[in-house]
Amino acid sequence: MDKSSRILVLGHRGLVGGAIERQLAKHGYEQVRSAGRAYVWEFDAARTAMRDVEYVFCAAGTGGGIKKNLESSWRLSLDTMHILGSVLPAALDRGVRRLIWFACACIYPVLDRPATEQDLWGGPLEPTSRAFAAATLAGIELTRAYNAQHGTEFLALCPPTLYGPGDTFSEDGHVLAAMIRKCHEAKVAGAPEVTFWGSGHQRRQFLYVEDLARAAVEIMQSSAFAEWGPLLNVAGHPARRLDDVAESVADVVGYTGRIRWDTTKPEGAPRKEITGGWALPGLPTMLRDGVKRTYEWYQANLPGAGKTAEQARL
Repeated sequence: MDKSSRILVLGHRGLVGGAIERQLAKHGYEQVRSAGRAYVWEFDAARTAMRDVEYVFCAAGTGGGIKKNLESSWRLSLDTMHILGSVLPAALDRGVRRLIWFACACIYPVLDRPATEQDLWGGPLEPTSRAFAAATLAGIELTRAYNAQHGTEFLALCPPTLYGPGDTFSEDGHVLAAMIRKCHEAKVAGAPEVTFWGSGHQRRQFLYVEDLARAAVEIMQSSAFAEWGPLLNVAGHPARRLDDVAESVADVVGYTGRIRWDTTKPEGAPRKEITGGWALPGLPTMLRDGVKRTYEWYQANLPGAGKTAEQARL
C-alpha cells in the first residue's frame, strides 16, 4: 500500500474507523474513501462501496461492555455475522488486494495468563460475551476459509479493550469510556460516590485507539501481511486491576468522591489480556496520558460535558 493506493474505510464515524482515517490523513494517503454502516449490511451495498478499491479497513460494527452484552448479545452477534457475511464476499468479488477487520479479546477462553493466537478455541468462553465471541470466531474461520480457498489476503486484528476520542461514553459502552462519563457526571453533580460493577479485582488490558490505528496502517503496508492470516493480536501495556484504573480515571477527571464497587453485579472474566502478534514500534500510549486526551475530547465534543456543577444548574 502506497500513498496513491485506493483505500476504503468502512465505519469511519466510529471509534476505530475515525482513528484510522486520521492516521491515513496524517501520513499523506491521497485516495481515501469512507462509507458508513449502510454499506456493510448487504452484499450489493458493500460491493458498491468497494468499486475500484484496493485496500479495505472494515471498522464497522456494534460493540460495548458487559452491560451491552447482557442486554443485547443477540444484536451484537447478529450484526457481526451480517457485516462479515456481506463485506468479505464483496471484497472477493471486487478483487480487493487486502482487507483488515477488527475482532475483540473475548474470542479467547478464560485464562490466568495473556492469550496468544494459538489459544483460539482452547477452552470455554466467558459466559456474558459468549454469543458475541462465537459470532466473531465464525468470522475468523470465514476469513481463514477465504484465504485458503481463494488466495485472498484478509486479516482480523485483535486488540485488547479500546478507548479514546470518538467513543460513545454510554453506560453500556467500553469500560474506560463509561468510567470517564460516570466520574465526570458525579463531579458535576457533586455526588459523594460513584459505583462501578464487580469487585474491582478483575484485570483488563487497554489500548489507546490511535495506537491501534497506527498499527493497522503499518500492518496493511507490511510485506509479511499474507503470513499472519486469519488473526493477529495487537497488544498494549500489561493488564491492570479495574479498581486501580478507576482511581486513575477519577484523578484525571478531578472527581474526589468515593469509588464503590457493586459485587452483586457481574464483572466478566477475571482477566482479559493478550500478547504476541504485532509489536507496536515504540511504547503504546501510557494509560494516564490516554485517559487525559480522551477526557479532553469528551469535554470538547459531547453537549454539556464541559459544564461545572454551577453551570449545569443554570
